[in-house]
Amino acid sequence: MKVCSVIAEFDPFHNGHQYLLDKARELTQADILVVFMSGNFLQRGEPAIVDKWKRTREALLGSANLVIELPINVSMQAAHLFAMGAVQMATLIKSDYLVFGSEHPQQDYKKMAVEAQNLKIENDSYAQSFASQLFTSLQGKTGVNLENANDILAFNYFNAAQQLKSSIKLLPIRRKEAEHDEKLLEHRHIASASAIREARLKGSLNYQKFVPEQTKMDLSREVVDWQKLWPFLKYRIITESVTDLKQIYGMSEGIEYRFKKFIKDSSDLKSFLALMKTKRYTYTHLQRLCMAIVLNLHTSQMLNQPTILRVLGFDNTGRQLLHQFAQEDLPILSKIGQNKATSNYQTTLQADNVYSLISGVEQSVGRKPIILT
Repeated sequence: MKVCSVIAEFDPFHNGHQYLLDKARELTQADILVVFMSGNFLQRGEPAIVDKWKRTREALLGSANLVIELPINVSMQAAHLFAMGAVQMATLIKSDYLVFGSEHPQQDYKKMAVEAQNLKIENDSYAQSFASQLFTSLQGKTGVNLENANDILAFNYFNAAQQLKSSIKLLPIRRKEAEHDEKLLEHRHIASASAIREARLKGSLNYQKFVPEQTKMDLSREVVDWQKLWPFLKYRIITESVTDLKQIYGMSEGIEYRFKKFIKDSSDLKSFLALMKTKRYTYTHLQRLCMAIVLNLHTSQMLNQPTILRVLGFDNTGRQLLHQFAQEDLPILSKIGQNKATSNYQTTLQADNVYSLISGVEQSVGRKPIILT
């Protein structure tokens, strides 16, 4: 049984994602399509616009056979750690292929990953982030400028596979029509998730032709964005001591003092990040830090390896693979309350409880995998 894994956020699931799944099945001729999907909090430090259960149904209706959650200690990480966790999980289930979108799939990412192993980067420059220094050095060696979000992830998938000595075949697929962060809804069939989210949050219906029917239904209901979390962030920073803020995952080099300094005079996340921004820290890094504060995430929680396969949904074909997992004694979690498994899922459970507060929909207790028959 040939297994193809796809790494995705589906925030939300749109026509471009449908193209990715269709292309993955076509190119790999896989018997089973497994989606490793970020849960309720995402790589760029944002809440998903609709919850993981809705996005799971969207993915299954889009031809995925099995949806497994990327836990928060994978889903809300910098690109290299996100990729490492995703490759570890796909390797755990013995995937034959790992598929992901890329702006430039023709690049020799494997060669770049090999080059990266030989680079020595001293992370002591306050003018550049470590990633910027790495990509500058790689450009000097290979001539390739990694600047697109999904190209950066593609490189990191190959780099992770290289470090893990994984035999999984990596297959980047060209993103069709819209760029990752393109804001204009002007293409005939496919728009970026960023443009779709922005249109929905502004109350426009222009996004509807770019998403399948299930996504259209899900976006017609209440959605979630950072605006709902802003009061929680402000409260946490104002009431926490500098010493306590320093314990939050990702805090370093005294940046906790900047959080305390600028929070009172900020009226929303955008204005706050503008005050916080330095050359050393990207907006995405700062936004992840903000989310880590809201969720009260500490280093010990976030640096654990992903050890649990939290099943969010499956169809009859996916059920066959789950039976195989059970026979191989893989660590499957299908519902909250399975004591041993749940104990390894506490950080994601903690985050889900916060998402439940802002969405008004229970995310953990009583939730079972979505089954399509």
